[in-house]
Amino acid sequence: MFGKKKTDDEKAAAKRLSRIRVAAAAAGVNVLGGKFHQAGQGSIPVDGSTVTIELGEHARKRITATRVALTGIFALWLKKDEQKLYITIEHPDGVLLYPVDAKKEPQARVFATLVNGEATGITTD
Repeated sequence: MFGKKKTDDEKAAAKRLSRIRVAAAAAGVNVLGGKFHQAGQGSIPVDGSTVTIELGEHARKRITATRVALTGIFALWLKKDEQKLYITIEHPDGVLLYPVDAKKEPQARVFATLVNGEATGITTD
């Protein structure tokens, strides 16, 4: 009548995206229309992405390839704030880096589990 009915796979994908969207908002990450968005960095699809979380105190000790890709040669001089948590989202189409308050670590870990769940075999039914 108003369109075709969604298949079970489409319903499951929509439910997963909805859960990721809520968890992302709690962690300080923007999700719009099935893509992660970061001002000044562009957007990448949710599907096929992986999330890593790094505390500023540990991240400060090394320069990651992601940081070099995002900031170029300036990565050598940039210092990471130890009161921050760094959420890195990687996808074949690009990489996004979200610096958020370290107090959001529990929410960030839930978010990472939801996004990485498919890759790690974790289900959220």
